[in-house]
Amino acid sequence: MGFLSLPTELRLHILDYVYDQGPHAGFTLSVVPIKENRGSHRTFTGLILDCKYSPAAILNVRLACRCLRDESTRMAFQRTAFVVRGHYELSATRLRSLQHSQLLNLRNLILVLEPYRLGLITSWRYPFNTANLRLDALTITFTPTSSHDPSTPDDFAVHNTVEIVGLLRRLENVKCLSFVQNATFPQKSFQTWYHKLVGLLLKEDHYQRYDAPGAPHIEATWWDWNYNSDEKLFEFVARPAKPIFPEPEYMEGVAAPLVGRLMSEMEAAL
Repeated sequence: MGFLSLPTELRLHILDYVYDQGPHAGFTLSVVPIKENRGSHRTFTGLILDCKYSPAAILNVRLACRCLRDESTRMAFQRTAFVVRGHYELSATRLRSLQHSQLLNLRNLILVLEPYRLGLITSWRYPFNTANLRLDALTITFTPTSSHDPSTPDDFAVHNTVEIVGLLRRLENVKCLSFVQNATFPQKSFQTWYHKLVGLLLKEDHYQRYDAPGAPHIEATWWDWNYNSDEKLFEFVARPAKPIFPEPEYMEGVAAPLVGRLMSEMEAAL
C-alpha cells in the first residue's frame, strides 16, 4: 500500500511527525572555543545558530506531489522555523507585505540581531508591529559585535533593559519569547542580564499597579520566565494578564514568591 492510498487522516498524522523540527530548530547544541578581548580563550557550551539551517529542507517535502502540496502546505509552514536576518528594516517590510493567509501560517520565527540593534524591537506591540502575525515562538539571538567595536553585547543589552521591560508589558500575539546567547556575551553576563530583566519586570509591574499616576495599569501579557543554563537561553511564556488585587494580597500571593525564586536563582548562579 502506497502512502497516497492511506486515509487522509492517517497521512496527515504521519506528516505531522515529518514536519516536527523539535524545540530548537535552527540551532545546534555545541561546544565552541571563544577568544576573549585580551587574547585568552574559554569554552562555550550552549545553543549556537546553525548557519547551515534552511527551511527549504523540510518545506520541499510537500512538493513531492500535488496531493502532498494541497494537504500539507499549511501544516508545513506552521511547523517550520524561519530565520530573519540581515537588514532589519527590509526584513520587516517584507514580512508586512505578506498576504493575510501567509502571515497566519508563520508560527515560528528566529530573529538574528546585531546587539546594537536590540532597540529596534522595543517599540513593538505585536511581532514586527504586524497584528496579523501570531507566533507560537519568537526567538531572538545575537551576532558577535565587530572586532573594531570596543562595546560588548551586554553593553547594548543592559542599555535596553528598561525598554525590553516595556516591550514585555505591551507585547501580544507571541506564546513564547526566547533570547539565545549564541556565544556572544562575556561569561555569565547573559544570565546576569536575565536576572536584571526579570527583577525590573517585577518592580515595574508593582509600580504600574499601585504607584504610577492613574494606576492601575495592567500588563497586556503576564509572563512566566525560565533560564536554561545548559542551552544558554531564557524564555518568557505568555499567560493571561493578572487581575487587580489589593496590594497586600498581591505582595503576599504574587510578588513575594516570584522575588524569592529570583533571589534563589541569583544566589545559585554566583
